[in-house]
Amino acid sequence: MMTMATPPPPTDHAHASAVAWLRENWSTAERPLVPMLRKRFDVGPIEAVQILREASPHRREVTT
Repeated sequence: MMTMATPPPPTDHAHASAVAWLRENWSTAERPLVPMLRKRFDVGPIEAVQILREASPHRREVTT
């Protein structure tokens, strides 16, 4: 039986760097974004989506 190996979780610094990079390069970043983030920052699909959500210029802030 084969199992899929999961990549190690990114460090907080690596995650923050990926978010900062994507915010600065949103309009010129290679598309589709999730595969590009996975390759460029060596993150898994869930981490790539988290980075995308945090960096998105369309992000809505939650108010309490």
